[in-house]
Amino acid sequence: MNVNFKLLQAFLLVADHGSFRKAAEESNRTPSAVSTQVKQLEDQLGVPLFHRTTRSVELTAEGRQLLAKAREAVATLAQGLDQLRESIQERRGVVAFASSPAISATRLPAILLDFARSHPDVTVKVRELVQSELFESVGRREVDFGLGTAIDGMGDFAFEPLLDDEVCALLPPSHKLARQRRVSIGDLAGEPMIMFQPAGAAALRRTIDDAVRASGTSLFLKYEVQQPQTVAAFAAAGLGIALLPRIAIPAELESRLRVMPLEDPPIVRKVGIITLRGTQLSPTALALASRIGASLRAARTVRVP
Repeated sequence: MNVNFKLLQAFLLVADHGSFRKAAEESNRTPSAVSTQVKQLEDQLGVPLFHRTTRSVELTAEGRQLLAKAREAVATLAQGLDQLRESIQERRGVVAFASSPAISATRLPAILLDFARSHPDVTVKVRELVQSELFESVGRREVDFGLGTAIDGMGDFAFEPLLDDEVCALLPPSHKLARQRRVSIGDLAGEPMIMFQPAGAAALRRTIDDAVRASGTSLFLKYEVQQPQTVAAFAAAGLGIALLPRIAIPAELESRLRVMPLEDPPIVRKVGIITLRGTQLSPTALALASRIGASLRAARTVRVP
């Protein structure tokens, strides 16, 4: 049996209000129009749904039975429409997020290519920012979320960890230390060092300097540069040993380098999704954040054997 959905709506309004007049007021129709729709439904079912008197409208036994099923059907339909609406919204619109330049260059291209296949109509805006600016951008709600490293005392920010990123030593394969499986900070004493110092971002450099001091070692700073590609290129050319987070190493230069995690002590940073506490991502932003999270979690700890 095919039942018109509008007839069910009229039935539910009358049942909820116990009045054809009130049901008509809520639906912006006349009482006679609502009564006609209910009568059409009764004719289709072959049973009366209401006891009608001049003073009241009450459900019959059949009406009470239909009421429960009709409410369930309407709720299921509404839920389905909401899910469809959210699915459509996910495939349209604009998402803005902030990311460290190193992660943007090495990890985002493949992730965004995969996202574009399922969300071809979404415009993605990536703001490449150093750590302090990234948190400021998330805090001012200039972006939906950030992708970067955790800081001490997150305060107003929520952090969803995705992977552990080790700081590694980058050496030309011919270097005497390249034969080792791992290197300690002490092994680097006296070696010409190439250090990564992005403009306006002191957090990573401070972490490395603290680890060097704690080890009682003194390093010879030979070169200081601002781009991870330059750090890796200098090391590949044999200008010295570089220290760089594993996630920042350009893939096109990795084959020309011996990449070795530091030990004694290891230097590890947490990389994850950064949001403002109490805010809820749009369906599209949530879909992208989830895609980034799934990809980076699959990597878990970024390590070199």
